[in-house]
Amino acid sequence: MKQYGSGGRVASRITPSADHPMADADRDLLQAHQPGYGSRSSVEVAFNLVNATVGAGIIGLPFALYNAGFIGGIVLSAMVSVISQLGLYMLIVAGQRVGIYKFAQLVEYLLGRPGYHFLNVMIFIQAGGASLSYLILIGDTLPVLFSMYLPQFEVMGNRAVVMALISIFLILPLNLSRSIGALARWSILSVLCLPVILLTLLLRAPVYATHEVPLTWVGPDLMGAVAIMAFGFACSQVAFNNFLALKEQTSRTWANVVALSATMTYMTSMSFAIIGYLCFGKDVQPNLFLNFPADDPIVNVGRFALGFSMILTVPMAFYPAREALQKLIGFETSEKQPTNAQHYVVTLLLTIVSILLGIRIHSVGKVYTVIGGFAATTLAYILPAIAYLYTRRRASSSNDETKPLLPATPGIPPPSPPTSALLQEDTPQLVLDTSPSTSTFRSSQSSRQSDQLDEDATLPVLVEDEPVTLDLDDGAPNRLLDLAAILLIIWGLVVMFYTIFAFFK
Repeated sequence: MKQYGSGGRVASRITPSADHPMADADRDLLQAHQPGYGSRSSVEVAFNLVNATVGAGIIGLPFALYNAGFIGGIVLSAMVSVISQLGLYMLIVAGQRVGIYKFAQLVEYLLGRPGYHFLNVMIFIQAGGASLSYLILIGDTLPVLFSMYLPQFEVMGNRAVVMALISIFLILPLNLSRSIGALARWSILSVLCLPVILLTLLLRAPVYATHEVPLTWVGPDLMGAVAIMAFGFACSQVAFNNFLALKEQTSRTWANVVALSATMTYMTSMSFAIIGYLCFGKDVQPNLFLNFPADDPIVNVGRFALGFSMILTVPMAFYPAREALQKLIGFETSEKQPTNAQHYVVTLLLTIVSILLGIRIHSVGKVYTVIGGFAATTLAYILPAIAYLYTRRRASSSNDETKPLLPATPGIPPPSPPTSALLQEDTPQLVLDTSPSTSTFRSSQSSRQSDQLDEDATLPVLVEDEPVTLDLDDGAPNRLLDLAAILLIIWGLVVMFYTIFAFFK
């Protein structure tokens, strides 16, 4: 019989009851580590993805539009957005095919131990750089407002002091959870700040607009613009975290989440980019708010909304950076999760380092280009496409053997009884979902067993009093997606090599 889990063993499950409900800490640990414990709706997870995507990168998109050319930049941005979300979808499908729900372990499965370390370095660069850029934007916006509207508190006009206080008392508490699902409601609040930012720009940008705005087809630095856009639309480092937060973990649901988040992200980001470019043209700054005077009250409303949004967005980049660092130093492996002490120590130290770097670095321009062209293209295009193509053979043949996958979470009670034992009359709270949107997953253990579940069966998992639908999808090959994956690899390599060449030129 097929069992759903990882590491060649059945994933451990806590089976709560009315008398012993699952503790928040247990849910947080399990949701961050393995499927079946998600508690968030599609809309909540979509907002999480939007919050992870529409971060500091949105501020640099008007500058990217100038570098690409106005008309060519709009076309290019649409293409970058589509392929970024396509890579996001491919990554989850690849993980489903082999039963791996961690980006680093998936790359280790594909490329061995060197690939595992390479991926963690890339995630740390991408996510850590994004987190740093958010802190820089906080330092560029909120101290200006505090010095103007709270002049009696001179210390609040000090960039370093404001960044340190906000990081310790506002951002750090959001960084303490293990599962990114805990940020879902904060993400909704962050995304709701974006219309305020756009409205202030729409009202005030025309007042400071330059007279000459070239509507060109191609700008002075096309590939540099691609790198900034890649940074602005990429969020693959949090793909698995958000998928595991979903209550209904199916391919169809994930596709809907990706489509919804991509639509919201593109409309918001490009509205920002077009308004900024049409007003300032070739004079547009990498940080658009630097084009405005510090004493405009309406613009300052937008500045405050941006700073507040960045406070809530920092954790979206911090979580994958911390996870990558924990893997690099050995606190998290395929056989164990970090202890509470290790988790909190790494969180605190990484926060301190981010504060110190944010205080020293004042420009986000280099961060956009380097991280976008090197780390973002690797994570958003190249690795998801390679994973999708490599795991294609698992989808083509159910007899292929796979490497050992992730083991069950240590310290959690032993596995539940087999599915046949669970589906008894004395467990009325279980529901077996046989909807056509799901199909059977073949793990490394189950592929060697003779008795198989029905192709449309879904294995239920008990979480409090509600079953969670897991997608046991074997990821049937799709020729169109296969071709798209090949093009993603080529595109990512071109952008990466050009960016590296331009950086050292």
